[in-house]
Amino acid sequence: MGILLIITYTTLLLMLCFWINKKYVTVLPNYTLPLLFLVKIAYALFFLYVYTYHYGGGELTADAGVFFKESVTLHNVFYASPYDFFQFIFGLNDSPELINKYLESTMHWNGGERYLPNDSRHVIRINALLLFISQGEVVIHFMIFSFASFIGGFDLFQWLKKKSNIPPLVLLSMLTLAPSLAFWGSSIIKEPLMVLGLSLLIRGLFDEISITRKTWRILIGSALTIAFKPYVFICIVIALVYFFVFSKLFKKQWLALITYALFGITVLVGSGYADKAAYVIANQQEDFINLRDGGLYLHGDEEHYYYIYYANRSHFSIENGQATLLKPVGAYYLKKNENHERFPIQLKEVGTSYPVHLTLKESGSKVNVTLIKDDFWQMLKNIPEAIYNSFMQPIPNKKSSWLQYPAFLENLLYLFLGLLTFFIFPKTLPLKEKRLIITLALFASFIAMIVGWTTPVSGAIVRYIIPAHVAILVIFSLKLDYSKLKKKWFKA
Repeated sequence: MGILLIITYTTLLLMLCFWINKKYVTVLPNYTLPLLFLVKIAYALFFLYVYTYHYGGGELTADAGVFFKESVTLHNVFYASPYDFFQFIFGLNDSPELINKYLESTMHWNGGERYLPNDSRHVIRINALLLFISQGEVVIHFMIFSFASFIGGFDLFQWLKKKSNIPPLVLLSMLTLAPSLAFWGSSIIKEPLMVLGLSLLIRGLFDEISITRKTWRILIGSALTIAFKPYVFICIVIALVYFFVFSKLFKKQWLALITYALFGITVLVGSGYADKAAYVIANQQEDFINLRDGGLYLHGDEEHYYYIYYANRSHFSIENGQATLLKPVGAYYLKKNENHERFPIQLKEVGTSYPVHLTLKESGSKVNVTLIKDDFWQMLKNIPEAIYNSFMQPIPNKKSSWLQYPAFLENLLYLFLGLLTFFIFPKTLPLKEKRLIITLALFASFIAMIVGWTTPVSGAIVRYIIPAHVAILVIFSLKLDYSKLKKKWFKA
C-alpha cells in the first residue's frame, strides 16, 4: 500500500509539473519541469539516505527525524480529541496544561520561551496535517516539501527570464537545482517552505506585474517567511529600507550605502537596541558553542551548573539521571543564564552524585568564532569573520566527513561565478536594477552576519545560509552577461 501511495503522489506531482510547463513555460519543451522535478526528488531521497543511514543507523535522525516524530505525536491528538488537535493546529491554546497533556514528550514543540516565535511548531503542524494523506509514508512528506521549494525557484524563473540573458534551461536549473539549495530545500524541515515564501516575496516586491499578482505574493511570501524563519523576514525588511529610502537619496550608491549604515548604527545605539541585539546574538552564539563542544552539564545549585568537557565524561558513571564521580576531574562552575561566565574548579569528592541536566556529544565540524559577550561593538568587529565563515565553510581538513567536500566545492563555484559576474562579464544595468542588486546583497550579508555570529558548526552554516543563496542566485541572474561569456568562451 505504501509503495502504491508513493507512486500515486509522484505521478500526480509530475503531471502537475507537466501542466505548469505547458501553460507557463512555452520557451521550453513540456517535459522540462517534470524532468527537473525528478532530479529534485533524487535530492530528497539523497537527504533521506544521509539522515537515515549515514547519520541515523537506519532511522531518520537529526531535526528531520525529530520533526517527523513530533508531527506523529501531534497527529495522534486528533484521534483522542479533534477539538484539542485543531486548537494546536491553529495556535488557539498554548497553555502548559494542554501541552503537558498531549505533547510533554516533544522537544521542538515544547521548547520553552524564545526571543522569536517558535517556527518549529509550524513544521510540525504541516507534517501532522500531511499525515492524513500520507498514511505515515515519510517519502511523501519529502516529495511535497521538495515540490514547495521547487515551485519557489520556478516563480523566480518566471520573473528573471524577462531580465536575464542566461538561456532559460540553464536559468531554471540554477534556480531550482543549485546543490545546497536543492538539498536542504528537499527536506521536511523549515527550509523548503521558507524558500517558497522568500521566492514569492522577492518576486512580489520587484517584478513588474499587476497589483493583484504582487499583493498575493507579498502576503503569502511574508506569511511563510515569518512562519518558518522569522529572522529572514526581519533581514529582508531591513534591506528594503535601503531600497525604498536610502538608495533614492543619492545617484552614487556608495554614498547611499554609507548613509544607510551610519543611520542604522546611530538608531540602534541611540535607542538602546544595540545592547539588546548584542545580548540576543551573544546568547544564541553561546548556546550554539555549548552544542558544538558537547559535554556534561550537572546541576550544582539553583543558579549554577557544573560543566565537564566531553572528553572527561568517563570520570563519571551515569545512570538514572545521576552522574556519580569516579575519579577527580576538572570542571567549570557557571551561571545557568550566562553560559560563558565560567570559573574553573576541581570536583574531588569521589562517590558524590549530581543530577544530570544535559549530555551533549561533541560536534565533528567545529568552527572557531570570536565571543561577542553582549558587546555591540565587538559584534561589529566580528562582521568580517562572520561573513567569511558563512560563505567559505566548510573548509575540509583531515577529520572532515565526505559530505563537507561538495559544500566546499559549491562555495568555490559561487566565488568563481561572482568573479565572472562582477569583474569579467558584468552586464550594464539601469539604476533601479543596481539598487535592487545592492538590496539583495545587503539581505544576503545580513543573513551571513547572523549565521556567522551565532553558528560555530560548519554543517549548520551550510543549512542556515540558504536564504542568502537565493538572493545570490538572483543577483547572478540579473548581473551576469551571458552573451559576452558565450561570445568569449563558446565561439565557434
